[in-house]
Parts: sequence; structure tokens; C-alpha cells
Amino acid sequence: MFSEIQSFIESQLSSGNFTLSTALFLALGGLFAGLLPCVYPLYPITAGILKTRVAKHKWSHPLVYYFGLALMYAIFGLIAGVSGGVFNSFLRFPETQLVLAILLFVLGLSVAEFLYFPFFSGDLKNSVNVNYANTFFLGMGAGLLSSPCVGPVVVSILVQLINYQTEGFKILPILFTSFKMFLFGMGLGIPFLMIGVFGLSLPKSGKWMKYIQWSLAILIFYFSFTYLEKAFDLWGLAKGLSSKVFLLWTVALSFLYLQKKEGTTTEKMKQSLYQIVSITALLILFLFLNLSLWKQNFGNAIPNVNSSNQEMKEEHGNLVWYRNESDVIRLANDKNMPIFIDFYADWCTNCKEFQKLTLRNKDWNETFHKDVILWKVYDTDPIFETFVSKPEYPELKIGLPFFLILSPDGKLLYKSNDYLDTKGMISAIRNFYNNTK
Repeated sequence: MFSEIQSFIESQLSSGNFTLSTALFLALGGLFAGLLPCVYPLYPITAGILKTRVAKHKWSHPLVYYFGLALMYAIFGLIAGVSGGVFNSFLRFPETQLVLAILLFVLGLSVAEFLYFPFFSGDLKNSVNVNYANTFFLGMGAGLLSSPCVGPVVVSILVQLINYQTEGFKILPILFTSFKMFLFGMGLGIPFLMIGVFGLSLPKSGKWMKYIQWSLAILIFYFSFTYLEKAFDLWGLAKGLSSKVFLLWTVALSFLYLQKKEGTTTEKMKQSLYQIVSITALLILFLFLNLSLWKQNFGNAIPNVNSSNQEMKEEHGNLVWYRNESDVIRLANDKNMPIFIDFYADWCTNCKEFQKLTLRNKDWNETFHKDVILWKVYDTDPIFETFVSKPEYPELKIGLPFFLILSPDGKLLYKSNDYLDTKGMISAIRNFYNNTK
């Protein structure tokens, strides 16, 4: 059902024309994208931020937050246009993951009142005075954090932009794309707006609010850790190092918190900044020590997986995903079976959801187990860039997930970035067998 609606919306946006119905479908596409797993973690964070930002009109701060989020998508459109259609590729860099981990960790500390940053939490006793600019920038931050896995509608918008740019750099298509992305962001932001408005209708503060605050902070810490873990994985660091760093970070900041903060708002904020600088210095020292030890043992710790006689593959449940192009092509030709390619990244939440669905969905699982050769291509694999450079796959320049089904001789049978398109994928595989009979 969800996939069919997304496909219908995408088809309505396939032309370059823009009408009132186009604006409606863009907003609907954003609203449906807000139901994807990528966005779920931000809902409780939004509720935690906006519950402290009360004004005479309960819609004011949520609306400012909402427009900040939508504007972030307009900026994505501009970036995509100026950079030739590249969207979300910055998330492949470990440095980006590290920055996001730090931002979320600081937000969690502020929500738990370990650190005093009015920019994030505001003064609960004087929340009427919270600056609207702060709320706006936090909304932009929510737009940034909701973007790691783009939906089919975003891809259809940006693929049109790439097609425009084959004729040369033009400013009007870029501005037009940015406006479309803004409308998409407005649709995606509707749940955030509703949470901000109706989430404020809570009983008066009491002890229970402290428990809510701590639960929210723990949730934010968890997502901070996942970004830190992704950064360390992308750097190729030893497993478990991210856990050690995160634990040291938490313990040191807990110790620093025991130092009582007194004084004016500015003085308390300065103390919080000193704490951040102190713990960052400790983290860097700890990281360098671990890196030096890791490098000394590097030769013994990493097995030789590039042997020409070794078949590289991953097993998830009853499914075997091959990792070498040569193995995939050989098996596909020997068995006369189509090739299913899953372009995967550690930062891509919907990529991970798809992996779970292939085991959970009976039709998918049976088809993938018996009727195709499975090939998993990571965004860090050299072959990934080869696919990105091919003009027939502009979707890869925009974001992940992305899926291909090829015949044994390499002909395109199917492509999509919709990880819920069960019917489309299975239909393409069955059509191949029907045509080869």
C-alpha cells in the first residue's frame, strides 16, 4: 500500500510541468517520507525541544521550527543543483558522522541538564523568552538529521535536475528544484508541527517530567553513539573502539557535572564550554593512544580477504550476498539467473530496513533465496563509483538506498530507490524467467 502510493506520487511528478496538483503531490510525498524509519528518532527529540519553548500562542515556536526544517530541504536543492546533482554524499564522510555524533551528544547533555546551553534547552522557568532564531536553527538541524535516507519523491525531483544539467548549468532549474524541495520539506515537517503544537498540551511539570527528560536524553545519546560507531567503521578502526570512546566521554562529563555550576547564564554557559573542551582533549589523547596500538597490531588483526581464490560473501539468515563482481557474473552466467544489486551504506537507515525485510517478507525471501544472484555493493567499494559514473543511473548521485536487477549479460531489468517495492522487484525477476522460456 505504502509503496503503491509513493509510486503514484512519483509518476505524477515525472513531468517538468508545475501545477497546483504538483505542489500537493510534493507535500504528500514529504508527508509519506516522514513515516519512514529514518525520521522516527527525531519525533521525541522534537517533542523534548519544543515542550520548553512556550509562548502566548502555542503555534508560534512549532511553526518557526517547521519552516526551519522545510528551508533546510530548499538548501539541499540548491546544493544539489550547484554540485551537479550530488545529494547526501557528504554523509559518506566519517568526519560528517563524527560532527553529527558530537552535536547529538551535546543536545542530549543539555536535555539532561548536564550542560547549560540555552540554545538547545532554554530556561524552563523563563521559556517565554527563548529566542525564535534558536528554534528556527534547531528546525534546520532536524531537516539535516532527517535527510540520510532520501525517499523516491526526492530522487524523482533531483533526477529531473540532473537531466536539465546535461544541457549546461542553468540557474532557473536550480531555483525551481530548490522550491520543489521546499514544498517536499513542508510535507515532511507536518508531523513535527503537530507534535510541537499538541505535544505542548501536557500536565504541569513535576517529578514525572524529570523521568521524561532523562528518557529523552538517553534516546538522544543512543543515536549519538550510532553516528560515532558509523564514523569509526568508515575510518576502518578496530571494533569496540567507539564504545570505549563513548564510555570515556560519558564518565568524564559525569565527573565534571559534579562540579556545581553557579552564577549568571553566561557564566554557567562558559563552565559548560570548559567542560566540553576538557573532555574533547581527553578523547583525542585516548583516541591517539588506541590508534597507535591498533596500527602496531594491524598486520595480525586483519585477515586477507582479497585472495583471488577466496569467494567474498555475506550471509544474512538464509540469504547469501556476494561481494565480488567476478563471482556474481560467473554465477549468473553459469546458472542463467538475474543479478540483484543492493547498494548499501552504514549510514543509510532504509538500507538496513530493507535487509530486515528480505528476511521477514515471505515472498521476497523465497524469490531472493531461489531465483537471483545477490550482490551487495557498499558505498566504500571501488565498484560503487563505477556505477555512479554511469549516466543510466543518475539516482546513485542523489542518495541511497538504490537497487538494480540486471540480466546475466548486464541488461537493465529494473531500478528503484524504493525499498518497499516488493511487487516491482519480484515482477521484474519473474518477467526475466518468462522471457527466457
